[in-house]
Amino acid sequence: MPIYVINLDRDQERMRLFSETNGHLVEFVRFSAVDGRAADRAALQHEGIIKSDLTYNNGQLGCALSHIALWRFAIAENRVVTVAEDDVIFAHDFASAHEAFVARLPEDWSIVLWGWNFDRSVWAEIPEGVAKSTLQFDQDALRENIEMFRRAEVAHAPIRLRHAFGTTAYTVSTAGARSLLEMCVPLGRRFIHFEGFGIGIPNNGIDCMMNTAYPKLKAYACMPPLAVSENRQDISNTYRMF
Repeated sequence: MPIYVINLDRDQERMRLFSETNGHLVEFVRFSAVDGRAADRAALQHEGIIKSDLTYNNGQLGCALSHIALWRFAIAENRVVTVAEDDVIFAHDFASAHEAFVARLPEDWSIVLWGWNFDRSVWAEIPEGVAKSTLQFDQDALRENIEMFRRAEVAHAPIRLRHAFGTTAYTVSTAGARSLLEMCVPLGRRFIHFEGFGIGIPNNGIDCMMNTAYPKLKAYACMPPLAVSENRQDISNTYRMF
C-alpha cells in the first residue's frame, strides 16, 4: 500500500525534499493538500463539515480538510490508508517493521500512529487496559539524533493510545476512518477532556479533535516511533500557515 503524502500544490520544494529524505520507501503518492485560503467556509457549514463557531485559521482548516479527505478516501476505497505529512522522516526499516507491527494488532484495530509531536506528551495504557501512563520526549535531542533514528533497527511494540498530538504519520483502517469522521466532524469550538488524566484542551486543530476519538477506538502508537518530524515551527507544516 502506498503512503499518501499531504503536500500543497504551491510547495513542490518540500515534496522534493521529502522524496530525497525518504528515498528508501517502497512507494508513496503525493496527495494534493487543501489550501485553507481558498476554502469556502459558508459552503463547508452548509455541507456539515464545520460549524459557524470554528476558530481554525486558514492553515489549520486546510490541514483538517486534507486529513478528512483521506479518511473519506479510505472509506470509499474500503481499504487501509497510510497518511504522512511532507516534513516526515521515516526510519529506514519502515517497510518491513510496520508490516510486522500491524500483524501484532487485534483484528479490529482502528488507527496506528507511527509518530507524534515530540514536544508534547503521549498518554497511553501500559499495559493495555491496566495502567494509565504519560510519556515525555525531548524534541531537541530528537533533532540532534535524526540520523541515529533513521538507521536504528530495533523491536517496535504497540501501546494502547489514549491521547497524542500531531498528525506526523499514521495508518487508519476503513472502520477507523469512518469512526474518525463520525466523532470529529463537524468541526467546531469545543473543549476536549483527557478523561483520567486531569487535562483539558481547546480544539485548535485536527489533531486536537482526534483526541476525542482515540480513547473510544482501538488506537495504538508505535513505540519507539517509525516516523518523526523535527517539528520546527518556522519550516514545518507549511500548509497550516496563512
